[in-house]
Amino acid sequence: MGREQVRFNKKIRADNTSVVTIQKMVMRKAQTEQRLKKQGFVSIPSQGILLPIYNDAYATVGLNAGANYANRSQNDLEGDKIPIMGQRNYGLAAHNFNDGRTGFSRLQESTNHNAPYYVKGQLNKSSWLNGKYILLTNNKGIYRYSIVGQTTVSEDDTAILNDSHTPKLTIVSCLFPSVQYRIVTHAKLVQVDTWNHASRHDVNQFNLKIRVTNAHASWYNPGIEEGANGDAGGTKP
Repeated sequence: MGREQVRFNKKIRADNTSVVTIQKMVMRKAQTEQRLKKQGFVSIPSQGILLPIYNDAYATVGLNAGANYANRSQNDLEGDKIPIMGQRNYGLAAHNFNDGRTGFSRLQESTNHNAPYYVKGQLNKSSWLNGKYILLTNNKGIYRYSIVGQTTVSEDDTAILNDSHTPKLTIVSCLFPSVQYRIVTHAKLVQVDTWNHASRHDVNQFNLKIRVTNAHASWYNPGIEEGANGDAGGTKP
């Protein structure tokens, strides 16, 4: 275990922030994003991803703020239906900043390399994240998904966001450098807990006093992070 992880674990053990306070930090209206509506947060611990979820994946203001729900499908071209966490096909999108750090950049297997997603004119799959878990949270609770694979599609493929009866998560981000294609990370729902019944381990993934968020790249979309590397969930002046 590295020194950074040891220090982090000490902070978590020493922290006594209540579940209610963490819930409020997650759902608070960040001052820099007044035009947007927050749905919650997404955490992918294995990749160091922690992002707020807003409501506009089809506008610059939304994608510059973090992740956003994506809901324009073949059957709902305007995205009139608001997706609900833990139900049906929940679509989520964020930038790939090709820096291996910001937004959903860490969902690409090899930074700045098309392979294995696009090789010699062929769209391919990847299983490198299979079994890793994703947590979504809103005011009601925490939703745990398990990654089952990645596929590659063209930028105008809306079928990936079609409705489904089985609860699942569909994460969409650009491939880089071939940005006309999208990496689609697929996950299945495995558990739903209220805030009070969720494990402390899962709750701690959203402790913004301790956790670092990764929504902003200073050279592109400068802003105040909501995590410990910013205003710490509103606890810093």
